Amino acid sequence: MPATSNINRVSPETGAPLIVDRLLMANRAWLTWLQGLFKSRPIGNYKWDRNVTETEIIITDQNPSGSEPSNKRPIIATSRGAATWASTSMNQTIPVNIATTNRIISDIIGCSVTISVIAREGLEAQGLAYELFRMIPVFKTSIMKLGRIHAIGNNITLTPETQHGQIVQGSSVPEWKMVQLMIPFYIQDVISVEDEDFYTLIRAVNLHMGLS
Repeated sequence: MPATSNINRVSPETGAPLIVDRLLMANRAWLTWLQGLFKSRPIGNYKWDRNVTETEIIITDQNPSGSEPSNKRPIIATSRGAATWASTSMNQTIPVNIATTNRIISDIIGCSVTISVIAREGLEAQGLAYELFRMIPVFKTSIMKLGRIHAIGNNITLTPETQHGQIVQGSSVPEWKMVQLMIPFYIQDVISVEDEDFYTLIRAVNLHMGLS
């Protein structure tokens, strides 16, 4: 799902370019999907609630350490992996018109999200993780639409549970287990570069760098 952003858009408060963090948008889509999935469950069956004192499962996009002080409820945490330009074209540039210097910069960003499922028992963590593993294909189109994601890879990895005695982040006792899903996804980012403001920016940055 391509998304075009104009590099000339600036903040009215600071005058700085307005940049939409597409990776943050994608990660939030995964988090929103997880919360919606568990919000629909009946009470007593890992039902998620926005109220941290009422929820039966913690779902967060932050480091799980410290998320669950009582250490009784399972935790699901999302974290983004490294992002890489895919270099789908030689110079990532598409000319708009031979008569102008306007151009479009377009490429695919390859990335991944890791969903960590942490629970007191290995079977509990495995069961929750496997349910997510099965539900991703069902909701793939919805996740892509919400996060403006170009594609979600089919080669999703479901890890085994952590070994006995291994320290699990987010737990104060080593007996807690963690199972992770590693999901590749791709974003198509398109930047529209127009003449005046863009080249003014280029000249200003090059001048600061001591370049003519």
